[in-house]
Amino acid sequence: MQLLAIHASPRSQGNSEIFLDAFLSTLNHQKIKTEKIKLTELKFSPCVECGGCEKDGTCILKDDLTEVYPKILKANFLVVATPIFFYSHPSFLQAFFERFQAFWVSKYLLKAPPPSQKPKGILLALGATKGKKVFECLVRSFKYVLDTIDGEYIGGIFLRGIDKKGEILKHLEGLEKVKTLGEKLSILEKKDLTKSKEELAQFLGLDLDPTP
Repeated sequence: MQLLAIHASPRSQGNSEIFLDAFLSTLNHQKIKTEKIKLTELKFSPCVECGGCEKDGTCILKDDLTEVYPKILKANFLVVATPIFFYSHPSFLQAFFERFQAFWVSKYLLKAPPPSQKPKGILLALGATKGKKVFECLVRSFKYVLDTIDGEYIGGIFLRGIDKKGEILKHLEGLEKVKTLGEKLSILEKKDLTKSKEELAQFLGLDLDPTP
């Protein structure tokens, strides 16, 4: 199986990247082919609403995301690690999400056949504030993004009160939880991906609803 891990924070080696790397450290990489992409290291623009993709469902913008598109379509798991900015997600992640417009066009305007893979989406999200709805915007956006590629959101790990750089290292329970996620994900077989999102979330220790 294949897993595409997206790191969305503009801060290198900050809390969300430490959290993501803890998850990746326990994956069985012989069983799950994994690639980590740091959005801040790519040169790409958000969707410019030019309509160019309406011809054949292909984004006409030629930048670093051009090579990422096929990787998205081959992934069995799409994992996004991100901090929360003003009750939403960083602009790098928003720009990435917007570029799924080409997939939306393929599915809903051109009625193209669905992708052969139907990736399972997982969020690893950290927020400084402790509001009940701090992750709501992120989850809602990610669900719609996954819909464009016939993917399915199966939950996430959401931690509040994480702000200063390196503060996640003090959250031993959260780190243990994300490492366990990597271990349990490595146990899954392809046939297990047909299980319901509720079953997968329960097995993996994920929360479908980020509200405490």
